[in-house]
This record gives sequence, structure tokens and C-alpha cells, in this order.
Amino acid sequence: MRHLEVLVFTENTTLPKILNWNVSTVNNVETAIEKLQQRPYKVVAISKDMPKTDQLKLRRLTSLLFDTVILVEYTNDSMLADTVTRAYWSRNKPNTERNYLDNSFEMRLANSISLN
Repeated sequence: MRHLEVLVFTENTTLPKILNWNVSTVNNVETAIEKLQQRPYKVVAISKDMPKTDQLKLRRLTSLLFDTVILVEYTNDSMLADTVTRAYWSRNKPNTERNYLDNSFEMRLANSISLN
């Protein structure tokens, strides 16, 4: 099974668990950028407890350097798994809309052929 990768930007040293995700944690912006250059992270989760200047710096650098990474913010570890999976699948979910083509011309053509 393929595991997705998430980078968690937090001061907390415990490694959070997210089902079927490889989780890495960092506590400073420079290390976060280094890790993003080394691994194909799909999501970067930023703790609201981190200093605002560091949050802003990481957001700006990530959006400039890694345009496919999804950035999310979370408030506590209990909501982290839900926040990460919801953010990833909202962007990468297959399109559920169905497009139906109007075949009225083909139907009229078929009817006119079968009537003659």
C-alpha cells in the first residue's frame, strides 16, 4: 500500500499518528524547508501554537517553492488526522460530477433513418 507523507510543523515532540500516512515533525522553518526538498510531502500541517512569524514565513516559502503541497492549519493533535485527510481528499478526490451529453440530434437522425 502506498503511504502518503505529511510534514507537521509544531513544537510538540511526540509523533502524531495518521492512518496510512508517514508523519514527520519539525519545529523550525529552516528544517521544514530542508525536509520538503528531500521528500515528496503531500500536506504540511501547521500548528496554531507556533509563532505567527514562523507560520507566515513557512506559508510563503512553501507556496513559492512547492506549488503542489497542501497547507493546513490545526488547533490540537486530536484534530490533526481529520484536518490532514480532509484537506488532501478535498483537493485530490476524483470529480464526482457527471456530465451528460445531449444526444437529441443523434436521436432525431436515428428516428428519421428508421422511419424511411
